[in-house]
Amino acid sequence: MRVIGIIGYKNSGKTSLIEDILKHSNEKIGVIKHTDKDVEIDMIGKDTYRFFTSGAKIAVLSTQNKTVFFTKNMSLEDILSKLVGYGLDFVIIEGFKEELKRLNIPKIVMIKDKEGSELIDDHTVKVIEDYNYNIEEILKIIKEKSIIPTMNLNCGYCGYNCKTFVKALAKGEAKWDDCILSNGVRIIVDDKIIPTVPFVSKIIGKTIKAMVESLKGVENPKNIKIIIDPSKIK
Repeated sequence: MRVIGIIGYKNSGKTSLIEDILKHSNEKIGVIKHTDKDVEIDMIGKDTYRFFTSGAKIAVLSTQNKTVFFTKNMSLEDILSKLVGYGLDFVIIEGFKEELKRLNIPKIVMIKDKEGSELIDDHTVKVIEDYNYNIEEILKIIKEKSIIPTMNLNCGYCGYNCKTFVKALAKGEAKWDDCILSNGVRIIVDDKIIPTVPFVSKIIGKTIKAMVESLKGVENPKNIKIIIDPSKIK
């Protein structure tokens, strides 16, 4: 799962651009939208609201068409950790300006009538002015410039730290798969992505893959998930 941000001020075309991307892409894409407005998404008096306010950690509403999870406010790191298990190719993040900067996530900046140019920085991979773009170019940028969220591992194996790596990526001096996290191993501990250095990733990945492949009913696994409850291990 790789991520990229799309930022800009109100009515700059962010949502419309994401719709266009989704309509023209064959990849499995998830979208995270952040708003500064205090929007009530679970109405007072409804069953899910009553469950959640009564102490439920998660309230789930399932209909014939959709399933919605209600939970407490989550950081971008926590949201990304939750999405790792959904088999997505890419996640597009609309908003979260400061979090994108803090987590060193590349971004597309949208400008309308010259408003928003101050949002451009070293991690900007594309600037779109007044909604003028070519969708094929945007899809190419997403495939080439989206990164695996590193959570500021700063391991140095790519020759950069995480901040300068994305800067080099934006300038075309590095590729997304130069990042050590492209090795295929993701470790999530207490709902947080834990980046690992190559030695640890290789040992864990090869060991678990070999063990799982020896189990009855397993043949050519595409994706392996293991959940461990430390309190049950003696």
